[in-house]
Amino acid sequence: MPGIDILLVTYVNDFVWAEYCVKSLKKYAKGFRNVILVTDDDGNTVPDSLTNIMPINVVHVKQPSTFPPNLQHRTGYLWQQYLKLNWMEYTDADAILVIDSDEMLTKELTPSDFRDAHGRWRWFYRNWEFADAANVWKTPTEDVLRFEPEYEAMCCSLFIFERNMTYRFIEYLRAIHGASSLWDVFFKYDVKLFSEFNAYGSFVNKFDNEKVYYKVVNNTNPKMYCNSNVHRSWSYGGLHEEDKKQRDLILQDLF
Repeated sequence: MPGIDILLVTYVNDFVWAEYCVKSLKKYAKGFRNVILVTDDDGNTVPDSLTNIMPINVVHVKQPSTFPPNLQHRTGYLWQQYLKLNWMEYTDADAILVIDSDEMLTKELTPSDFRDAHGRWRWFYRNWEFADAANVWKTPTEDVLRFEPEYEAMCCSLFIFERNMTYRFIEYLRAIHGASSLWDVFFKYDVKLFSEFNAYGSFVNKFDNEKVYYKVVNNTNPKMYCNSNVHRSWSYGGLHEEDKKQRDLILQDLF
């Protein structure tokens, strides 16, 4: 019977970050079925130092040869967003917890920690007026969804994608943009910027009616609850010695 998996999308330049991430999953992730590591099919081998930490299902996906022509962020950034939303191709899980290479768990977490008392997945929101720099995602989210998003929906890691809701989300995008696939959606509306979590979370807020997800709106400090479970850096800046020390402290007594 399918369960809840953890999805880690990474690439060769982030493998060193992914090792720390997976080590934290071994230490703190409890009750999840599998860890699914998705990476590019580009000839780079996922190192043994990563795959030997714990059982991992490694999936290689070949990058497309063309990207939307007016994309304003790196092609790899859009590609990893696509891979996350296309997670049903890599696992039969009912839902997946999405974690990035440069994130680490800092306390024990189970699937139940992401549900409310009625078994619904929690999704955190905040009003746009409290979103600060994240307001940059409002117009791109409206562009892809073709409705104005009520809230900023990427204020709080970590995120759960549920299977049927993800299918509904992708089919909605295909229908409104006349696209043959999720990847084709990005070409049909000429994507410039895209936030997978804002798009998915805004779709959930408009169409779910709190059946699958429980909406949590917290404008004071939405990161206080959920981001206390996660240590995060930004991988594009490189893994510095100070951050290595912090990450090693998180992993003390792992082995």
